[in-house]
Amino acid sequence: MTLRAPIRCSAIAEELDEPLAGTVDHRPRWLLVEDRSAWGERAVEDVLGVPFARAAKAAGVQVVLVRRREAPPSADDLRRVMLVDTPERRAAVRVVRDLAWLTLDLVTAPVDAFGEVSDAPTFLVCTNGKRDACCALRGRALLAALTEGHREAVWECTHLGGHRFAANLVCLPDGLVYGRVRPDDGRRLADACLRGEVDLEHLRGRSAFPPPAQVAEVELRRRLALRGVDAVALVACDVSGDRAEVVLAVGAEEHRLQLRSVALEPPRLVSCRADELEAPMHWRVALPSADR
Repeated sequence: MTLRAPIRCSAIAEELDEPLAGTVDHRPRWLLVEDRSAWGERAVEDVLGVPFARAAKAAGVQVVLVRRREAPPSADDLRRVMLVDTPERRAAVRVVRDLAWLTLDLVTAPVDAFGEVSDAPTFLVCTNGKRDACCALRGRALLAALTEGHREAVWECTHLGGHRFAANLVCLPDGLVYGRVRPDDGRRLADACLRGEVDLEHLRGRSAFPPPAQVAEVELRRRLALRGVDAVALVACDVSGDRAEVVLAVGAEEHRLQLRSVALEPPRLVSCRADELEAPMHWRVALPSADR
């Protein structure tokens, strides 16, 4: 008998060359809660409760648990909590003993009211193997490589979405999410972020933009060879069924792009825990851009 290792979802997506652009959930704000306990499949709900997790998601807040090491529960007597507004590219930090004070009103209020304002960069790597094995297998290797050069800025975190694109790297406060990041790529991407640049090879999208706008941004950046993180601004994103129109600004010039949603073939496993094949939906630029 020959035993075969399971084919992981990230290997399938990579083999099929599934597009990275437009695969990030539209979450303008991020809430990072330090937690050094063992993370389960639904770690955020386990720690913060189902009502809060669902309410935050509905309000456009991406909630993740973060840590730099595992430890006994007593280690979390004092923990850091960080709120990031990606459109404003601002963050605030506070140290707490009890998470009971954490309310939806607080995490949707101005960042200045949350805690001490910080402009320090933060890099997140998903390693939540209980959610999907790919995040542990690929994420931990990336985490180790990043820690060598950016120790104080790097955190491992819980589920980000898109485990089939592991290893995933998030650059805050910009809200840039990168996928299929190899250990050798990690420091290069982090250094680019610190220079205020965007790397298109691995970019899944910017969490402040809806998915169609993420695809449009990548397309426009490629056409115009734009690398500066501030080079492209979102003016409008109108979605109607499987069609979308996105208007992006480059300086004073606006660019209008038409997109269409299509199902990717062939159907595939989109998670290592999935039981059925799916045909993921993907936004594609349908027409040439026309400047206003």
